[in-house]
Amino acid sequence: MSLGNYDGLTNQKEYVQNVRISLELIIQDYDSMCKIFPSTFRGSVHAWYNNLEPNSIEGLSDLCVKLVARFSTNITTKKTSIELFSVA
Repeated sequence: MSLGNYDGLTNQKEYVQNVRISLELIIQDYDSMCKIFPSTFRGSVHAWYNNLEPNSIEGLSDLCVKLVARFSTNITTKKTSIELFSVA
């Protein structure tokens, strides 16, 4: 099974959701998931993870929350027609 890689340039919420679903299908142990998940990080995400303070992650859910918070600017939102027509 390939989990893919995350480099911080795409929607991190979708990535986190997809990886968690994949891991939960084969691994029931959240400690193991927390160790496997960072192996998919590349580029700036890998650098961010390596610079976290020791013992600053309390588990898989905490890691996911922190990753989403850190890379939230990469989420693209669809514009409504009202927003498009308000551009002057």
